[in-house]
Amino acid sequence: MIIYFSGTGNTRYAAQALGEMLDHEVKDIKELIHQHRRIKFYSQAPYIICAPIYAWRYPPLVESFLENSDFWGSNKMYFVATCASSTGNAAKYLKKICEKKGMVFMGFAGVPMPENYTVMFTPPNKEEQDGIFRLANTQLTHVANTVIRGEVLTNALENKLTKPLTAVINPWFYGAFVSSRKFRTTDKCVGCGACVDACPYESIKLFSGRPVWGTKCTHCMACLNGCPTGAIEFGRSTKGKERYYCRRRPKIVMK
Repeated sequence: MIIYFSGTGNTRYAAQALGEMLDHEVKDIKELIHQHRRIKFYSQAPYIICAPIYAWRYPPLVESFLENSDFWGSNKMYFVATCASSTGNAAKYLKKICEKKGMVFMGFAGVPMPENYTVMFTPPNKEEQDGIFRLANTQLTHVANTVIRGEVLTNALENKLTKPLTAVINPWFYGAFVSSRKFRTTDKCVGCGACVDACPYESIKLFSGRPVWGTKCTHCMACLNGCPTGAIEFGRSTKGKERYYCRRRPKIVMK
């Protein structure tokens, strides 16, 4: 079973690609969180958890979901992380979750994906995206073959220099940057509610046809990058920047 969280579609793509190659069931964490109950999973096949890297760790939303869910059947758990570059020391924290849940940690693999954190970076152009997805497809095929063989995953995006910094950078990032206060809409807003549906925390509500952000936010950029009219800004840092949202469908041939 493949369980994933995705803000702007990169991890959805990875999860669906693995689901097709392995013929595994694919479940969306966002939809499960919105059920507002403890989730109990059962899978005879190993579990594969897919999520993006935020400041060199899985998002707190994902780690918390895993800690508060039950896993039956297989006791093996693989982890896949989508990111623009380094995965930091994310595997360390996922190993601890496996230990708490009585699961066998079967490795962690980073998969390169286009940059989507529009608050700080400019997304790559179409040509650059195509090149990144070619690399991603190669890595996803490697992950699928590793799972089929029952072997432990290795991480091609590991950077030993960033691993010791994770314990400092991650809490600093969430303390200094992750906030919903600067989100706003422009006159392009048509009140469609796409941002409301996109928020994993259900923290965005429509009032008089305009979205209002609550305090809970993980900076997944689902609302900003997924807005169909490009009406959402984050202070001045996103003004004039292209939006990035992955709507590709995986077509990968196993090798």
